Amino acid sequence: MRSRLLAAALLVLGCGAAAFAQTASKAATEKTLIANENKVSEAVAKHDLKTFSDLVAADGLSADLTGFMKVSDFTKTFDQVKISTWHIMDPKVMWIDDKSAIVSYTWMGKGTYMNQPVPETAYVSTVWTERNGKWVAVFHQESGAAPPAPVKKN
Repeated sequence: MRSRLLAAALLVLGCGAAAFAQTASKAATEKTLIANENKVSEAVAKHDLKTFSDLVAADGLSADLTGFMKVSDFTKTFDQVKISTWHIMDPKVMWIDDKSAIVSYTWMGKGTYMNQPVPETAYVSTVWTERNGKWVAVFHQESGAAPPAPVKKN
């Protein structure tokens, strides 16, 4: 009886330790994914196609106000992105499963794409998935924020 209680206690402790390790691992991965989002934005701003291509799946897709675009089409116009300032605010990670997560945040910055201004504020989400032990962005969407309503004067 005593050995069964000891075995049960060890099993419970082992499960707790495994759950803690999984939580710690997810927290570390979340930090990595948020850091990767920053690296992708930096790569776009600096026209660093190598870093961009290391983090974004070649078969990826994006969506914004102009529609859908394959990553391969975006990289052909990579040099037409001009970002002077940018930062990511309030990033969050939502897990889909153990190998896929969505990173969402507010992007704020200034710049142009193909000589057209980019929205200074955009609500963004990126789907990241683990492929062959490496996290890559497979889908990215940006929705420009509506301009603030004019202030009425009395």
